[in-house]
Amino acid sequence: MKWIKLVLPFLYLVTACTNSIDKQKSDIVRMNNEQHHHFIGMKEVCWTGTLNKRIPVFLHYTFQDKLLVGEITYLNTKEKKPIKVIGTIEEDTSYTLLQFEPNGNNTGIITGKPQAYSFDGTWFSPETQNEQQLSLIKKDTVLNVPDFRPETAKIYGNYHYQFSEYGYQGILKINKLKNNHISFSIFSVTEHPERNIADVPTDTITMTGNSFRYKLPESDSCEFIVTFYNGFATVDYTKGNCNNQFGMNATIDGVFIKVN
Repeated sequence: MKWIKLVLPFLYLVTACTNSIDKQKSDIVRMNNEQHHHFIGMKEVCWTGTLNKRIPVFLHYTFQDKLLVGEITYLNTKEKKPIKVIGTIEEDTSYTLLQFEPNGNNTGIITGKPQAYSFDGTWFSPETQNEQQLSLIKKDTVLNVPDFRPETAKIYGNYHYQFSEYGYQGILKINKLKNNHISFSIFSVTEHPERNIADVPTDTITMTGNSFRYKLPESDSCEFIVTFYNGFATVDYTKGNCNNQFGMNATIDGVFIKVN
């Protein structure tokens, strides 16, 4: 789910120079694309800096298909335990990174647009609704790049996410059947107190590789893809967002963490 919708920043000032605005726009798009492809070509990207100008953090991620997958570590904590982050690249090449606990609870949302050697953005808490500034610089660090490809035998079970106790929540269930068939169901709700529902009742489908495509019965275009990775799964719409099939603002797309 595109949990955070970002607006393309106003990247240039109007000046008295004779360069046309169209040319300025073209140059900006070119630079953004170059920076984006610079990161895509790297296997592992590492950053160090501060949250709210006082909390030291270390962030690293690698590119996996359409996702960014990595960890963030808050260096002022006693255990300095890395926390899983999973993110997406938006249409304007900015990043949205979701910070997950092992039980699927989202404890932070990072947004921003990396430059060649700096990454300035924001960190937002779904629970407290608190927003803080994030300021990072590129760090040359050699890390082992993990393999996020799933083991087929381990994809079955329950997946979950929630954006705090009162926020959006979702459950994805996968069960193994015979001859590459699986049964699955998806259930999610919107924020408290309305809790509008998006529900895909249990159905059976053939599994191909680490993903499957499904069209909601009796719908014209409500179709989605479920893709499995090591420790999590994603649900993505292929033809719009199925507004007419579920409750108001309810959706089944998003990142689901495997919980058992």
